[in-house]
Amino acid sequence: MDRTELLRSLARFGLNDREAQLYLALLQLGPSTAPEAAREAGSDRVIAYRTLDALRARGTVTVTAERPRRYVPILPRALFDEHLESKRSAVVEDEKLATALTALLPTLGERGDGDAPRFQVLPGAPGIYPLLREMVKRARASLAVMITHGGMRRSIEYGIPDEFPRFLRAGGRFRMIVESDPRIRLTLQGFSRSSRRYPALEIRQLFPQSARVTIVDDREVLIFPVPNGQARGVQEVAIWTDNPDFIRSQSLYFDGMWERAGPATWRAPRPGPGKRSKGPPRFTVR
Repeated sequence: MDRTELLRSLARFGLNDREAQLYLALLQLGPSTAPEAAREAGSDRVIAYRTLDALRARGTVTVTAERPRRYVPILPRALFDEHLESKRSAVVEDEKLATALTALLPTLGERGDGDAPRFQVLPGAPGIYPLLREMVKRARASLAVMITHGGMRRSIEYGIPDEFPRFLRAGGRFRMIVESDPRIRLTLQGFSRSSRRYPALEIRQLFPQSARVTIVDDREVLIFPVPNGQARGVQEVAIWTDNPDFIRSQSLYFDGMWERAGPATWRAPRPGPGKRSKGPPRFTVR
């Protein structure tokens, strides 16, 4: 790693270019006076004094009791750990604030009586799956899902299954139709145990099945016009709406497919002799 890249890396841990130059100088020289550190860092002496005192105030360097006083850098690991801990604390505070704001601010799923139905087009996974997770989090009575193997993988990546236990423990009914695909069977193995713990969790399989739709409490629906999100040259797109008529039509379609679907097969095929089974992550409700 060259010096320019090293300075850029240290900036990620709260040191600007001048501070990083002086910190590196102290690491190379050991306990040093400000003029010594300034010469090593190629910095103006007056500026070096100010910068070192600022680093001292933040705890990045300490000073000795001798005269002239010498500046001593804290160990790099201590510098990194301190910065990381402050970032973790900031994330915790942000999560608390996000929770408070979520309860305070109106959401897409909260349409007042008499308001016009709304539609929203969501292009790309970063816009789709966080909203889908919020939809699942808002669910109270029922979740109806038709999903493909690709959609299931993306849902796992965005932590959507983490929202299922609360919903199921509260007595919500969860119905999911998956495609008949060996990769789905491997992914769904965790549901074999979960379905015994949560009787309201029902999984069925259908072939062929390429639709992707999520209906929450008959109040809002998310559909994918391009089911697998992998059509060449086509970006993954979803449409959200709280239009009652549209939701009703999707619910009727789901109920029809539910009647046609068969029981889910949990056990995945065993690998041949000497082969390890490599598959997608388990889709488990704990």
